[in-house]
Amino acid sequence: MTDDDRIRRPHLRTQGDDEPGERGRAGRASGRKSRGRGASRPREVGTPSRDAESTDWRSGLSTRWQEARTARAARAQLRATVRRRRAREREDLRAAGRLDRSGDLAGGQQRAGQGRAGTAATRASIGSLFHDLHLGRFLIIGLAVVIAVTIGLVFSPWLSVQHIEVRGTQRASAAELSDALSDQVGRPIIGLSGAQIERELQQFSAVESYSIRAELPGTLIVTVTERAPIGVFKKGDSYLLVDAAGVVVQSADQPEEGYPTLQVASTDPQSPAFSSVAAVLRSLDGDLLAQVASAQASTQDDVQLTLRSGTTVVWGDGSETELKARVLRALVGDRPDAKHIDVSSPSLPVAS
Repeated sequence: MTDDDRIRRPHLRTQGDDEPGERGRAGRASGRKSRGRGASRPREVGTPSRDAESTDWRSGLSTRWQEARTARAARAQLRATVRRRRAREREDLRAAGRLDRSGDLAGGQQRAGQGRAGTAATRASIGSLFHDLHLGRFLIIGLAVVIAVTIGLVFSPWLSVQHIEVRGTQRASAAELSDALSDQVGRPIIGLSGAQIERELQQFSAVESYSIRAELPGTLIVTVTERAPIGVFKKGDSYLLVDAAGVVVQSADQPEEGYPTLQVASTDPQSPAFSSVAAVLRSLDGDLLAQVASAQASTQDDVQLTLRSGTTVVWGDGSETELKARVLRALVGDRPDAKHIDVSSPSLPVAS
């Protein structure tokens, strides 16, 4: 080493530099080797040499390198174990059907990659919205079809009145009733007006009530209930057949056979005499009523019947009519020759 080199690269000399010969040169060579590593302190007595220090440093570096390598291998093994465990969990969940299409855990478990999860959620919500729109459209179309079919059936000829059949008539004419209801022909059966049918039937005094029933296809059945006459009331030159409500069932020039003559002031249902006579005649059955020739009363307490056999029956007031009717029927059967029967007190009847 030249003097110029020493000037350019100053360093502290150790004891070896002052010694001549091989020892000095060895000391200088060792000093030059140690300058690059920053070792320029003078060696004290009892300290290890620079060669030993270099060996220890290299040994420590190798040890740290081995430890770092072992740590990296352990971390790699741990990551591999975690990946295998997550893969097994994913396979188990996929087999159980708990994974959605995007591969995320169903049930809302949060993971890394929030952007991808948000995109999947947005797509799912849009798909749900379109699904609801399609479902609502199908429901609206189905409802419209049902309404159209219903309207078509209601107004179709198949559900319209084509024929009218009248049942239950005895005094009234079924043909006349059917003609009176002819306006209902062609109308939808579901939309028939009961009020209009009632107005048409009110002109027939013999009809007390009615009921209607549709018989598909296109037949309207009208069942009427006629009034039950109780007697004949003579008014002027006409004989009026009336029911218990005083309604004229039939009017004729001759009295109707089989019904008693009503000898009362009027057939007003508010009249006490007529009300009592009507109650008495309604309590009699058909056979016994046919045997009554006349019924008279001036008040509600003095009803009297005359049988066609000539027997006079004192009925009294309108109380206990059913019991009096049973007693009268029994006495007429037991005493056909009796001319006078008093049932005004049904518990103590008199026949003579």
